[in-house]
Amino acid sequence: MRPIRSSALCAMTFAVTAATMGAGCAKDPIHQIDMQVDCENICNRYRDCYDASYNTSGCQDRCHAMVNHDPNSANACDSCLDAHTCTTTPFSCGVQCQGILP
Repeated sequence: MRPIRSSALCAMTFAVTAATMGAGCAKDPIHQIDMQVDCENICNRYRDCYDASYNTSGCQDRCHAMVNHDPNSANACDSCLDAHTCTTTPFSCGVQCQGILP
C-alpha cells in the first residue's frame, strides 16, 4: 500500500506544481520585454526629437496603459516612428501613437 500512496502524492505534487507554473506564465515574457523596449524607444524618441525636458516616465506609464488595452499599440507606434525622420513623424504617426504621445 505504501508505494501507491507515494505515487499518488508524487502525482498530486506534480499536478499542483504544473498548475502553479502555468498560471505564472499567463503573460508572455517575450511580449513583456518587447513592450518595455517599444515604450522606452517611443518616449525617448519624442524627447530626443521634440522636447528635451519631456517626461519620459509619464510617457512610459501611458504607453503601458495603452498596451493593456491594445497589446499591439506600442509595437505599431514604434514601427511607425522608426520608419520616419523626426521632422515627418508628427504628421505620419498620429493614429499609431494616439494615446501614447501628445
